[in-house]
Amino acid sequence: MDLIYTNAERVDQGVISAYAFDLSFGATENDFEMTIGANETQLESGAFIYIEGTEYGGSVDGLKTSTNGETVTHFGRTWHGIMNSKVIEPDSGEDYFTIPDLGEANQVVGMIITRLGLSDLFTVSPIPSGILLSSYQFPRYCKGYDGIRTMLAKNGAKLKI
Repeated sequence: MDLIYTNAERVDQGVISAYAFDLSFGATENDFEMTIGANETQLESGAFIYIEGTEYGGSVDGLKTSTNGETVTHFGRTWHGIMNSKVIEPDSGEDYFTIPDLGEANQVVGMIITRLGLSDLFTVSPIPSGILLSSYQFPRYCKGYDGIRTMLAKNGAKLKI
């Protein structure tokens, strides 16, 4: 599979063809490591890597060189991890952030993505999902991905990235 990389400005730069890619995402881990040869193009912090059409990818946060100097491992947050690095906060003067009854799932998730300041990175389908969410009160100051995932699970749905 082609692993595409960008620069820190999110402009596609090319394809990495020889790599080892380890991703973890879900309830506990949301990070990745990608190892390439030391003579290959090294990515800058803030660059993205992704496999088009999949949920595999994320933001490069740093790198480490092997002790023998032959490989470099880039590490960072997956898309899930980026979402989880943001916090769902209550509105000013409120104790909790609450979703009212019968919100269309895609519309509600889109509103939360905007609220988290991630609408420049994530888009939500404008096509109705057919899932109506019942009222949901988020825990105080919860992580974005955790909060969205839990809200959807309480309504028999799941997040698809």
